[in-house]
Amino acid sequence: MENSNDRTYQSLKVVKIGIYGNIILAIFKIVLGIFSFSFALIADGIDTTSDVVKSMLVFRAVKIASKPPSSDYPYGYGRAETIVTSVVGTSVLFTAILIFIETIKGIEKPEVIGSLMVIGALVSILGKIVLSFYTFHVGKKFSSQVLLANAKDYLSDVFASGAVLIGGVLILLTHDPIFDPLASIIVSGIIGFIGVEIVKSSIPEIMEKESSPEMVNAVDRIVKEIPYAFHPHLVRIRKLGPYYLVDMHVELPGEMSLKKSHEIVTSIENHIKRQLPNVKEVIIHAEPIGEGKDANWDQTSYPKS
Repeated sequence: MENSNDRTYQSLKVVKIGIYGNIILAIFKIVLGIFSFSFALIADGIDTTSDVVKSMLVFRAVKIASKPPSSDYPYGYGRAETIVTSVVGTSVLFTAILIFIETIKGIEKPEVIGSLMVIGALVSILGKIVLSFYTFHVGKKFSSQVLLANAKDYLSDVFASGAVLIGGVLILLTHDPIFDPLASIIVSGIIGFIGVEIVKSSIPEIMEKESSPEMVNAVDRIVKEIPYAFHPHLVRIRKLGPYYLVDMHVELPGEMSLKKSHEIVTSIENHIKRQLPNVKEVIIHAEPIGEGKDANWDQTSYPKS
C-alpha cells in the first residue's frame, strides 16, 4: 500500500508541475507569437495549451487508477491510464491536423519579427526538455503508460520549438517571412508523428499483448525455486495500467493434500509479488505431475496431511 501511495503522490506531483509549467509556456509563446506576427510560434503555443488540457486528463486518470478494486471493477481501475493514453495520442494528432490547416489558410502574412521567434522557441525548448525528462523519469520508475505518453508529447514540443527556432534564425538571416509558415508546417508534422506513436503505444495493452518475455522468464525461475513446484507452463502476463496480472499452470505431486497444495501455491504467489513488485494479481492452476505420476515426490519429507 505504501508503494501504491508513493506512486500516486509522485505521479500527481509531476502532472501538476506539467500543468503549471505548460500554462506559463503557452501564455508566453502565444503573446510573443502575436507581437512577432509568427503563426509558427502561435501554433506552438496552441499545442502547449492543449498540453494543459491533456495533463488535466492525465491527472484524473492517475487518481482513478489509484483506486482499490471494487465489486464492479474487481481487477482495479488501472486501465484508466491506458484509455487516457489513447485519448492523449488522438488529441495530439488532431492538434497537428488543425495547425497544418490553419497554416495553409493563413500562408500570406505580414513581416515576421524573427528575433522574438528565436526567444520564444529557446525558452520553450528549455522548459519542455525539463518537463519531458522529469515526466519520463517518474513514468519509467512507476511503469506508467500515461506518464510516458505525456513525456513523449512534451518531447514532440521540443522538436516543434526547434523547428520554430530554425525558422526564426532563417528569417533573421534572409529577411524572408516564408520560413514562418514552413516552420509551422514542420511543427504540425512533428506533432502528428508523436501523436501516432502515442496511440500505437497504447494498442498492445488494450489488446492484452504478451507484456514482457523477460517477466515470463522471471516467473518461471521463481516457481522452480519453490520446493515441490514443477513445470510452470502456460504463463500469461497482461498489463493493467501500471500493474501486471499473472495467470499460470503449475504441476504439484498428485498425492499431496489440498492443504499442502494450497501452502505451495500461496508460497509461489508471495514469492512472485515480492520479487516482482509491479505484479498485483497471481492466478495459479494446480495440476498433478505427469498426469498423476509422482516421480521425484518424497512423501516422507512432505507428508500428505
